[in-house]
Amino acid sequence: MRHLSSLLIVVVAFTGAVSQTRKSDSVASISGYAAAIERITNSKSKHRIFADVSSGYENGPEAWKEFRSERERTKAESGDNMNQIASVWSKNGKVVVTKLSLTSPSGDWVHFINYYYREDGTLAKTQAQLNTFYGDVSVLRELYFQTSGKVIRSTTRYLDLKTKKPIRKPAEFFDQEVPVYKTVSELPFAKLL
Repeated sequence: MRHLSSLLIVVVAFTGAVSQTRKSDSVASISGYAAAIERITNSKSKHRIFADVSSGYENGPEAWKEFRSERERTKAESGDNMNQIASVWSKNGKVVVTKLSLTSPSGDWVHFINYYYREDGTLAKTQAQLNTFYGDVSVLRELYFQTSGKVIRSTTRYLDLKTKKPIRKPAEFFDQEVPVYKTVSELPFAKLL
């Protein structure tokens, strides 16, 4: 009888944990979490700045560097480098928001991508905006992730670059893939964190 009651306690505890995981992996809970930690980025809270200082015209390896301020980063710009810039916010010592800006060396497109991480380091949501002169389009994308890394929702909207009104995907549109870093340790500058 004692073994049966112990087994019942384990089953109830496991069921509760699975239910809690599913609840925290819902689109609504992820949206709420992302909105809450987004407020950190809108405040005057301290964040870290990283940039790839390698030339965007080279096919060589990326060379990420941390900067003490935006002013210091701007001074290090040569016009051929820093096609990837990241701002990183932490909560309780854990990275929770990374805002990445990617651009082509020619400036024909720019991609703004926000990564919202749970305190365990797993990706909860990405929110991306690609602005490109290839088709004069702005593409808005959101991806929601379970703690396992599985995508549970994906949305894409196309807007006219100038009017910001919804449009169909243009035929001559040249898309840029959203890089997905499912954990903080996968970020291209993770060694510097």
